Amino acid sequence: MNDEKLRVLLERSSGFQADVHEFASGLIPADGTRHLVALQSGLLSLEHAAGALVLISQGFYPSAIALMRPQYESLVRGIWLLHTASDTWVEKLSEPLTVESAKRANEGLMLAEMLKEMEISSTAPAPIVEQLKQYRDVTWKAMNSYAHGGLHPLSRTLAGYPAQLTYDVVRNSNAIVALATQLIAILSDDPRNMEHVRRFHVDYSDCMPILH
Repeated sequence: MNDEKLRVLLERSSGFQADVHEFASGLIPADGTRHLVALQSGLLSLEHAAGALVLISQGFYPSAIALMRPQYESLVRGIWLLHTASDTWVEKLSEPLTVESAKRANEGLMLAEMLKEMEISSTAPAPIVEQLKQYRDVTWKAMNSYAHGGLHPLSRTLAGYPAQLTYDVVRNSNAIVALATQLIAILSDDPRNMEHVRRFHVDYSDCMPILH
């Protein structure tokens, strides 16, 4: 791994995200509050990814990596809202923002609880849920450390960020982008939109994590 390979990955990832955002901006969710609020969560995940890529390009590595936690959590919440959340929770998370509505929403399920609900659900897509669990198991401690200013970012402030670490971070973020794009396509309730998602996977396979 070297700086040139990282530069190429950043350029390719920028192109990937630009294509994804153009695709997502043209989609309209199927009727219903559940689809709309799940879409908002998916779009929020994409926005966090875009912010992280800009920060990495500017050399703000700890701030960029800290954004990977809300990027991931927004995706999980979007999938949970579509497949598993009760109508009550869909209503709570779609209310206008007030002091009272924020209080009710803050009493919601934590990440582990959402994943558990999806794991035992007969409607949530099992392969996607398994990918989300694996991602959490591998990255969760590091993401929390960056989000809370823990040992990982403090240590890296002194040791620096090697190209390989940044390379892996960008690829992992791109994997979440790909899943969020799939969620948004499903929310349109038009199977033809999945063709775009499959094409992204082929055209930008060099931006995704390498499977061993």
